[in-house]
Amino acid sequence: MNATSESASSNQDKQMQNSDQPSEVNAQVLSEKPTEKRVGVRLWYFLRRTPVFSSLVLYTLIIIVATIPTWDVYMWWGHFMLFPVVDVYEICKVWSAQGFGHVPWLPDSCFGYGYPFFTFYAPLGFYVAAIFHFVFALDYGPATKLSFYTSLYLSGLFIYAFVYTMGSRERWPRLAWWALAAATIYALTRYHLTDVFVRDVIGESWAWAALPGVYWGMEVARRRALSGILLISLTYAALLLSHNITALWASLFIVTYPLLTARDLKWPLTVAAGGLLGTAVSAFFWYPALRLARLTQKAGDVAAMWGMPQQVHEHAIFWRQHFLEALGYGPSIPGPDDTLGINLGFAVLICLILSAIALFQRGLETGQRYRIALFLLLTFLVLLIMSPQMPWKKVPEIFLYLQFPWRLLIFTAFFGASAVAMASPVVDRWIHPAILTGLAVVFAIPTLPMILMPQVIKNMPPEQLVKWNRRYERKDFMPGVPSRNSSLNGFEATI
Repeated sequence: MNATSESASSNQDKQMQNSDQPSEVNAQVLSEKPTEKRVGVRLWYFLRRTPVFSSLVLYTLIIIVATIPTWDVYMWWGHFMLFPVVDVYEICKVWSAQGFGHVPWLPDSCFGYGYPFFTFYAPLGFYVAAIFHFVFALDYGPATKLSFYTSLYLSGLFIYAFVYTMGSRERWPRLAWWALAAATIYALTRYHLTDVFVRDVIGESWAWAALPGVYWGMEVARRRALSGILLISLTYAALLLSHNITALWASLFIVTYPLLTARDLKWPLTVAAGGLLGTAVSAFFWYPALRLARLTQKAGDVAAMWGMPQQVHEHAIFWRQHFLEALGYGPSIPGPDDTLGINLGFAVLICLILSAIALFQRGLETGQRYRIALFLLLTFLVLLIMSPQMPWKKVPEIFLYLQFPWRLLIFTAFFGASAVAMASPVVDRWIHPAILTGLAVVFAIPTLPMILMPQVIKNMPPEQLVKWNRRYERKDFMPGVPSRNSSLNGFEATI
């Protein structure tokens, strides 16, 4: 009996000891939990230690995702249809025959008679696409798409550099993430996506990239004059070669920035030197254009270029339109009922509100407060210029070539995205920059289905592309050429 009881108690003790030890399944789960926790801690530590690298990788992923809907098409069907691809084809044809250089004349246009398209129309985005065709052996459609993608990516990258250069000098909090917020807001703002995927305008798309590049160069020139001059010259030349109208208006805002924020004359003179060098670099385009313009029909005729005050006024943006997010790809029409995405954008609107509130809070130095006030004032000025209250009859004729006031939305996007980053010493106490980045992405999502427009073309051989162009020429439709059936010059859609 005693032996049996001792044996039973011994077995019970062993079972209790075994029960204290985890089973194989439990041991695996327990071992995975610390591992997952360690991975999360390491990832967080990596993000904290490499904010610039991490934020740039995240920005790159955002832009890649935004372009995915167009990867499997030959070229998306925007307002300009396949005409950007046709122009790239013409450039490549000339380069193959004569070598690389400026291509002022498109030989196959106008039924083979030729047309001086790039004599007057800024060629930068088209040349980039042509280079992609030769370097990467891409077809003309994919090469044109890649030029659009590159402009979209560089637009945010340059404003990132602009914000980071200022913030590193002034020690802004969470600088890399505020630079990411500004880059995402600017790159994904409503009208930017409209220019790229709906209007299909390669010139204005590259202006979105060149504009913040010039401002970045000006900030670099504050401390490093030679580097700043070189950067300003390259980016300002790119601006002059990207889009004529945007370059005209942007030059006014570029001049005001150093003049109104400088503490001495050294910095404005450095900026001026860079601007003059950039003007000289791009002279191969703008100088012949100015000299030859008088030889064209109706050169300088504002009415022929659709620049009459009443016509510009008809396409004004009503104030209430800035509180909407239009998603369509229809034409611009008189009145406030446009379906075209020509709005300020909710993300930019939030940035302006936060910046305006921060302007009156503690935590900003005098120079920072003054700079934010300048950007907010310029934003309001642009909004006024685009509004029905703008007295276009009193404006010098050269500014009437704007044609569509909503083209100036590029500046509201730039000033708004930059202002909220400048106000980060205060705004960072209220909101994490990642939230603004997320909002910019969320507000851009409804635009992505609009990329998949009608008449999507999966593939088009070069000979078919030429036939397509000739077919539309027979219909009297070719951007840049006067239409016999319209009192408007065809440049209204292209300059």
